[in-house]
Amino acid sequence: MRVDVLLEPDQTPAQLADLARLCEQQGIQRMWLQTYVNSRDPFLSLVPAMQATSRVGLGICVISPWEMHPVRIAAALMTLQEYGKGRLGLVIGGGGEWPVRLALDTSRRVRAVREAVELVRSAAAGKAFSYQGELYKVYGYKMPFKLDTPPLVYVGANRPQMIRGTVAAADGVMYSDMPHARIRETVQITRDAVAAKDRAIADYRISNIWAWHVKADRETALREARRELLLRGLLDPWYLESFLTPEECAVVIDNKKAFFKAYRERTGVIEGVPEAVVQKCLDHFTITGTVDDIDRRIPELLAFRDAGVNELCVRLHDDPAEAIRLIGERVLPKVA
Repeated sequence: MRVDVLLEPDQTPAQLADLARLCEQQGIQRMWLQTYVNSRDPFLSLVPAMQATSRVGLGICVISPWEMHPVRIAAALMTLQEYGKGRLGLVIGGGGEWPVRLALDTSRRVRAVREAVELVRSAAAGKAFSYQGELYKVYGYKMPFKLDTPPLVYVGANRPQMIRGTVAAADGVMYSDMPHARIRETVQITRDAVAAKDRAIADYRISNIWAWHVKADRETALREARRELLLRGLLDPWYLESFLTPEECAVVIDNKKAFFKAYRERTGVIEGVPEAVVQKCLDHFTITGTVDDIDRRIPELLAFRDAGVNELCVRLHDDPAEAIRLIGERVLPKVA
């Protein structure tokens, strides 16, 4: 199982270059950069990191076809790939904050994501083509250059409908916060969808984002983990019901504003939710604790590998440099 890291978009381009060098030194396969509505342009931000490294892969997670037309996604992707000489990856998805923050109509979400993936991969092949989708069209399109190695295009998909409708069009799939109770069935749905299109599954990339909150101090780790719980599957009942009782699920859903407040105010204080329920969420959505807890949590990561995940994307928050060092020294030797 290869190991990637996913960074918050709060680093400057120069800081990203330093972190990419560190990832390269530690043997991390790929450093992904998260992108939000309120963040720097991810393609431009990664240029110094591409120039500063020679082996580590870099990637952008997630771009949606509503924020950027697929033709422009392809142009930006191929331009950055030119800097990196074959080391770039991109996740195209239809979820996240963009539809909500920009009040977008995403009624044909699955088709939009699939067509975007198909169009971008066609452009990355470097040949002239026309694309006639129901939502996106382009006539006589050809990039002015061709690269020896096209960038990898993943689809961001979690739920069965999106998986069945999109994964066969991509080089890989990236799940987000997929808990252990859901991972085997989700991997099987993915494999079936890929096989249905006569794609080889052996080299297909299956990744899962998993939150990492490991600190020298336990309270610091818990505060960060509680603060970020809102983002874990966006606390959707489909995830929660796999490890919480119906009554506990109702408590989380009824108090979702408390999770949002903890996230917005950066406190980690989740009012109105029993600590036992919060702890269940932490246990089933994250690796949280101190350095001394790492070894006993390794089997949880290996369980993803045994379920068919071949790329683990470790989600980092505060102090990513220290997390990268810990992952390189304490995790990679045991799961890679």
